[in-house]
Order: sequence, then C-alpha cells, then structure tokens
Amino acid sequence: MESKRFQNVAEVLNRLNELNEENAIRVMVALFKKVDANCLETLLRIMRMDFGEASRLIGTHLLKRIVSEALARITPLKQDMVERLVRSGRLDDVLKRRSSILLEKELSIEQAYLGMLEACEISGKSSIASKVKSLAGLLNKASDEEVVLIINMLTGRQKPVDDRLILKALSEAFCSSAATGMGIINEQDFQDIYKVAMQVVKNAGRAGAG
Repeated sequence: MESKRFQNVAEVLNRLNELNEENAIRVMVALFKKVDANCLETLLRIMRMDFGEASRLIGTHLLKRIVSEALARITPLKQDMVERLVRSGRLDDVLKRRSSILLEKELSIEQAYLGMLEACEISGKSSIASKVKSLAGLLNKASDEEVVLIINMLTGRQKPVDDRLILKALSEAFCSSAATGMGIINEQDFQDIYKVAMQVVKNAGRAGAG
C-alpha cells in the first residue's frame, strides 16, 4: 500500500546529505516508489524546501525564534536554553525533555508541509504567538526523527535536494530505465519540476492512485 507517512520522508532526508550521489539517488528512488502518488508534489516541495514566497523566512532570526519558542512549549526548558542547544547542534538534548508526544495518528506528508508553511508565512493575520502555538502542536505530534527534519528545515540547517538528483531519481523510479527517463527530460523541465514529475508518474500509470 502506498504511503502518506512523513516518517518515511524524514528517514531519508535526515541522512541524504551523508550519502554519495549514487546512494542518494537509490534511497530517493525507493522513497518515490513507496509514497502515494497524490503526495508526490508535496514531497518534492519538502525536498526542495519550497514554500513559495514564504521560503525567504527560512533560516532567519525570526523563524529561529519561533522554532525555539515552540520547542520550549513542549519541554520544561526555557526559550533561551532551547535556542542555545539548537544553535550548538544539540537538538537531541531538547527532544529528550519533551513533556509528551501525541502520536495518536501518524503525521502525514501534507500535514507536515502545511505546518511548516504556516510557520514561515510572513503575511496574513497570524501573529508570532499563534505561529509558535501552531508549530508546537505540529512538533508534539511528530516523532523525534520527524522533528529533527522539521527544525533543520525551518532553521536553514537542512540543504535542499538538487533538482538534477530529484529528476534522476524520478526517472529511475517511474520510467523503464534511468536513461530512458532522462532522455525525455530536458532543461526546460527544470522550470516546472512539479509538472514533469506528475507527467512521469502519469505515464507510469500511478496518477490518481492511493
């Protein structure tokens, strides 16, 4: 059964930067084959760290503040301590102090993306306080591995996956061969990677699945 679980995404992206290109493509191929086709565009937006106009807030002091305040809400730690621990790469020490983890239902790819999008949107009626509350709720529903990815993405510690690697993995996952897939992908496709991804999936007969 095709999956909508964000956990699958976190397991791959949290270690992707440590892999060479060949192994990175291999694990992405496995992920693409596993994920529900209806979640593919959202998955690609996560991989590319694409939140539209809101992407400009990624890694800024304001978003780091929202992140640290959200983490402080779900731990007994004070915000300044959380901020220091996250800044020094000791997020695990923060997660060990979580008050509770609400794992009643697995976090979906869509829920994770929309939650991160809401945290980094800089327009609209949302105040910093409401963003902190919303992000804290998202983090408290996530596993430790999912939290690591979410925090690293919002604070700018996570690197976007290169479009060329994504397209190579899509080709291998959904075409008869990687060579065949790359043969139908040209430079223009980089302007709308989501469109070409869905076309590749449609050609493979997976569009509308799930």
